[in-house]
Amino acid sequence: MRRGYTATRDAVVVTVPTRGEVARMYDGIAVEYDRSRNRPWPEVVEFARSLPPRTLVADLGCGGGRHAQVFAAEDRRVVGVDASSRLLEIARRKIPKATFVRGDLCGLPLRESTFPAAAAVATIHHLPSERERLAAMREINRILRPGGTALMTVWSLLQESEEKTRGARPAGSDPRDVWVPWRAGGGEVQRFYHLFDEGELPALISTAGLRVTKYFRSADNYVAVAEKHGEHLGVDRGIPG
Repeated sequence: MRRGYTATRDAVVVTVPTRGEVARMYDGIAVEYDRSRNRPWPEVVEFARSLPPRTLVADLGCGGGRHAQVFAAEDRRVVGVDASSRLLEIARRKIPKATFVRGDLCGLPLRESTFPAAAAVATIHHLPSERERLAAMREINRILRPGGTALMTVWSLLQESEEKTRGARPAGSDPRDVWVPWRAGGGEVQRFYHLFDEGELPALISTAGLRVTKYFRSADNYVAVAEKHGEHLGVDRGIPG
Protein backbone atom coordinates (compact mmCIF):
# COMPACT_ATOMS: atom_id res chain seq x y z
CA MET A 1 0.00 0.00 0.00
CA ARG A 2 1.18 3.46 -0.71
CA ARG A 3 1.85 5.44 2.44
CA GLY A 4 0.55 8.66 0.99
CA TYR A 5 -0.56 10.42 -2.12
CA THR A 6 0.87 13.59 -3.63
CA ALA A 7 -0.23 15.09 -6.94
CA THR A 8 2.53 15.73 -9.42
CA ARG A 9 3.74 19.31 -9.37
CA ASP A 10 5.00 19.77 -12.91
CA ALA A 11 2.01 21.88 -13.93
CA VAL A 12 0.59 25.24 -12.93
CA VAL A 13 -1.45 25.01 -9.74
CA VAL A 14 -5.06 25.97 -10.45
CA THR A 15 -7.85 26.92 -8.11
CA VAL A 16 -10.62 24.58 -7.03
CA PRO A 17 -13.82 24.60 -9.12
CA THR A 18 -17.27 25.82 -8.19
CA ARG A 19 -20.06 23.28 -7.66
CA GLY A 20 -21.62 24.45 -10.91
CA GLU A 21 -18.41 23.73 -12.80
CA VAL A 22 -18.31 20.22 -11.32
CA ALA A 23 -21.89 19.61 -12.50
CA ARG A 24 -21.15 20.89 -16.00
CA MET A 25 -18.10 18.67 -16.20
CA TYR A 26 -20.27 15.60 -15.49
CA ASP A 27 -22.82 16.77 -18.06
CA GLY A 28 -20.00 16.69 -20.60
CA ILE A 29 -18.97 13.08 -19.89
CA ALA A 30 -22.36 11.70 -18.78
CA VAL A 31 -22.77 8.93 -21.36
CA GLU A 32 -19.21 7.60 -21.14
CA TYR A 33 -19.15 7.94 -17.37
CA ASP A 34 -22.40 6.02 -16.91
CA ARG A 35 -21.19 3.21 -19.17
CA SER A 36 -18.17 2.77 -16.92
CA ARG A 37 -20.27 2.68 -13.74
CA ASN A 38 -22.44 -0.41 -14.12
CA ARG A 39 -21.36 -2.52 -11.15
CA PRO A 40 -22.85 -1.59 -7.74
CA TRP A 41 -20.73 -1.27 -4.66
CA PRO A 42 -21.18 -4.25 -2.29
CA GLU A 43 -21.50 -1.80 0.61
CA VAL A 44 -24.57 -0.29 -1.09
CA VAL A 45 -26.13 -3.71 -1.66
CA GLU A 46 -25.59 -4.58 2.01
CA PHE A 47 -27.03 -1.24 3.13
CA ALA A 48 -30.10 -1.62 0.88
CA ARG A 49 -30.81 -5.10 2.22
CA SER A 50 -30.56 -3.84 5.80
CA LEU A 51 -33.55 -1.53 5.25
CA PRO A 52 -37.19 -2.61 5.70
CA PRO A 53 -39.29 -3.10 2.56
CA ARG A 54 -40.70 0.10 1.05
CA THR A 55 -38.23 2.29 2.92
CA LEU A 56 -37.89 5.73 1.39
CA VAL A 57 -34.24 6.32 0.41
CA ALA A 58 -32.54 9.51 -0.76
CA ASP A 59 -29.77 8.66 -3.24
CA LEU A 60 -27.65 11.80 -3.14
CA GLY A 61 -25.34 12.32 -6.09
CA CYS A 62 -27.18 9.47 -7.81
CA GLY A 63 -25.48 9.96 -11.18
CA GLY A 64 -26.93 7.68 -13.84
CA GLY A 65 -28.80 5.58 -11.30
CA ARG A 66 -26.35 2.75 -10.67
CA HIS A 67 -27.24 2.50 -6.99
CA ALA A 68 -30.82 3.69 -7.35
CA GLN A 69 -31.28 0.46 -9.32
CA VAL A 70 -30.06 -1.49 -6.30
CA PHE A 71 -32.51 0.19 -3.95
CA ALA A 72 -35.39 -0.22 -6.39
CA ALA A 73 -34.56 -3.90 -6.94
CA GLU A 74 -34.68 -4.46 -3.17
CA ASP A 75 -38.22 -2.95 -3.07
CA ARG A 76 -37.06 0.35 -1.59
CA ARG A 77 -38.58 3.64 -2.78
CA VAL A 78 -35.93 5.91 -4.23
CA VAL A 79 -35.60 9.66 -4.66
CA GLY A 80 -32.39 10.41 -6.55
CA VAL A 81 -30.74 13.82 -6.51
CA ASP A 82 -27.92 14.97 -8.75
CA ALA A 83 -26.56 18.27 -10.08
CA SER A 84 -25.99 16.86 -13.58
CA SER A 85 -29.09 17.08 -15.75
CA ARG A 86 -27.65 14.67 -18.33
CA LEU A 87 -26.92 11.98 -15.75
CA LEU A 88 -30.46 12.40 -14.41
CA GLU A 89 -31.86 11.82 -17.91
CA ILE A 90 -30.00 8.50 -17.99
CA ALA A 91 -31.22 7.55 -14.51
CA ARG A 92 -34.87 8.27 -15.41
CA ARG A 93 -34.65 5.97 -18.43
CA LYS A 94 -33.16 3.16 -16.35
CA ILE A 95 -35.57 3.33 -13.39
CA PRO A 96 -38.87 4.92 -14.43
CA LYS A 97 -40.58 4.04 -11.15
CA ALA A 98 -38.07 6.07 -9.12
CA THR A 99 -38.17 9.85 -8.63
CA PHE A 100 -35.21 11.94 -9.80
CA VAL A 101 -34.70 15.65 -9.19
CA ARG A 102 -31.90 18.04 -10.02
CA GLY A 103 -30.41 19.57 -6.91
CA ASP A 104 -27.42 20.75 -4.95
CA LEU A 105 -25.99 18.68 -2.10
CA CYS A 106 -25.48 21.87 -0.11
CA GLY A 107 -29.16 22.81 -0.42
CA LEU A 108 -31.19 19.68 -1.09
CA PRO A 109 -34.67 20.16 -2.60
CA LEU A 110 -36.11 17.72 -0.07
CA ARG A 111 -38.29 18.15 3.00
CA GLU A 112 -36.87 18.11 6.51
CA SER A 113 -37.05 14.88 8.55
CA THR A 114 -38.59 12.92 5.65
CA PHE A 115 -36.20 10.07 4.86
CA PRO A 116 -35.51 6.99 7.00
CA ALA A 117 -32.40 6.36 4.88
CA ALA A 118 -29.96 8.17 2.60
CA ALA A 119 -26.85 7.33 0.61
CA ALA A 120 -24.08 9.63 -0.63
CA VAL A 121 -21.72 7.30 -2.45
CA ALA A 122 -18.57 8.79 -4.02
CA THR A 123 -20.18 12.22 -3.90
CA ILE A 124 -19.00 14.37 -1.01
CA HIS A 125 -15.38 14.23 -2.16
CA HIS A 126 -16.36 16.28 -5.24
CA LEU A 127 -17.33 19.29 -3.11
CA PRO A 128 -14.51 21.85 -3.35
CA SER A 129 -14.31 23.25 0.19
CA GLU A 130 -14.58 22.14 3.79
CA ARG A 131 -17.45 24.58 4.27
CA GLU A 132 -19.40 22.99 1.42
CA ARG A 133 -18.67 19.45 2.58
CA LEU A 134 -19.97 20.33 6.04
CA ALA A 135 -23.03 22.02 4.53
CA ALA A 136 -23.81 18.86 2.57
CA MET A 137 -23.45 16.72 5.68
CA ARG A 138 -25.79 19.03 7.58
CA GLU A 139 -28.28 18.72 4.74
CA ILE A 140 -28.16 14.93 5.12
CA ASN A 141 -28.88 15.39 8.81
CA ARG A 142 -31.76 17.73 7.99
CA ILE A 143 -33.59 15.39 5.60
CA LEU A 144 -33.18 12.26 7.75
CA ARG A 145 -35.93 11.29 10.13
CA PRO A 146 -34.93 10.79 13.79
CA GLY A 147 -33.23 7.42 13.96
CA GLY A 148 -32.60 7.45 10.22
CA THR A 149 -29.37 6.11 8.76
CA ALA A 150 -27.05 7.27 5.98
CA LEU A 151 -24.31 5.51 4.05
CA MET A 152 -21.41 7.68 2.88
CA THR A 153 -18.21 6.92 0.98
CA VAL A 154 -15.24 9.07 -0.05
CA TRP A 155 -11.90 8.54 -1.73
CA SER A 156 -8.95 8.07 0.59
CA LEU A 157 -5.74 10.07 0.54
CA LEU A 158 -3.95 6.72 0.87
CA GLN A 159 -4.40 4.89 -2.43
CA GLU A 160 -3.53 1.21 -2.77
CA SER A 161 -2.63 1.66 -6.43
CA GLU A 162 -1.88 4.56 -8.74
CA GLU A 163 -4.48 3.54 -11.32
CA LYS A 164 -7.30 5.86 -10.22
CA THR A 165 -5.10 8.90 -9.61
CA ARG A 166 -2.55 8.53 -12.41
CA GLY A 167 -1.81 11.93 -13.93
CA ALA A 168 -3.47 13.85 -11.08
CA ARG A 169 -2.63 17.53 -10.66
CA PRO A 170 -2.92 19.79 -7.62
CA ALA A 171 -6.00 21.97 -7.22
CA GLY A 172 -5.22 24.91 -4.98
CA SER A 173 -3.12 25.02 -1.83
CA ASP A 174 -4.49 21.97 0.01
CA PRO A 175 -2.47 18.90 -1.05
CA ARG A 176 -5.60 16.76 -0.60
CA ASP A 177 -7.36 18.69 -3.40
CA VAL A 178 -6.55 17.27 -6.82
CA TRP A 179 -7.65 17.19 -10.44
CA VAL A 180 -7.93 13.59 -11.69
CA PRO A 181 -8.11 13.12 -15.47
CA TRP A 182 -11.02 11.28 -17.09
CA ARG A 183 -10.04 9.87 -20.46
CA ALA A 184 -12.72 8.84 -22.95
CA GLY A 185 -13.41 9.24 -26.64
CA GLY A 186 -9.88 10.39 -27.35
CA GLY A 187 -10.22 13.35 -25.00
CA GLU A 188 -9.44 14.20 -21.40
CA VAL A 189 -11.55 15.97 -18.78
CA GLN A 190 -10.31 16.99 -15.34
CA ARG A 191 -12.42 15.88 -12.36
CA PHE A 192 -12.02 17.50 -8.94
CA TYR A 193 -11.51 15.34 -5.83
CA HIS A 194 -10.85 16.11 -2.20
CA LEU A 195 -8.95 13.08 -0.88
CA PHE A 196 -9.86 12.35 2.74
CA ASP A 197 -7.50 11.75 5.63
CA GLU A 198 -8.23 8.72 7.81
CA GLY A 199 -10.29 10.45 10.52
CA GLU A 200 -11.68 13.27 8.40
CA LEU A 201 -15.01 11.71 7.40
CA PRO A 202 -16.07 10.69 10.95
CA ALA A 203 -15.15 14.16 12.20
CA LEU A 204 -17.25 15.76 9.47
CA ILE A 205 -20.20 13.53 10.31
CA SER A 206 -19.98 14.31 14.02
CA THR A 207 -19.65 18.06 13.44
CA ALA A 208 -22.86 17.91 11.37
CA GLY A 209 -24.70 16.41 14.36
CA LEU A 210 -24.87 12.78 13.22
CA ARG A 211 -23.56 9.74 15.08
CA VAL A 212 -21.10 7.38 13.38
CA THR A 213 -22.25 3.76 13.83
CA LYS A 214 -19.83 2.09 11.44
CA TYR A 215 -16.59 3.23 9.83
CA PHE A 216 -14.05 1.27 7.81
CA ARG A 217 -11.74 1.36 4.83
CA SER A 218 -12.70 -0.49 1.65
CA ALA A 219 -9.98 -0.57 -1.01
CA ASP A 220 -9.25 3.11 -1.80
CA ASN A 221 -12.33 4.45 -0.01
CA TYR A 222 -13.49 5.31 3.48
CA VAL A 223 -17.01 4.08 4.24
CA ALA A 224 -19.25 5.31 7.06
CA VAL A 225 -22.76 4.62 8.27
CA ALA A 226 -24.24 7.38 10.39
CA GLU A 227 -27.44 7.78 12.37
CA LYS A 228 -29.55 10.79 13.21
CA HIS A 229 -30.17 11.17 16.92
CA GLY A 230 -33.66 10.42 18.18
CA GLU A 231 -36.09 7.55 18.29
CA HIS A 232 -36.51 5.62 15.08
CA LEU A 233 -39.97 6.28 13.71
CA GLY A 234 -40.29 3.32 11.32
CA VAL A 235 -40.79 3.31 7.59
CA ASP A 236 -42.20 6.42 6.01
CA ARG A 237 -44.99 5.61 3.56
CA GLY A 238 -45.83 9.18 2.64
CA ILE A 239 -44.80 11.06 -0.47
CA PRO A 240 -41.82 13.47 -0.28
CA GLY A 241 -42.00 16.85 -1.87
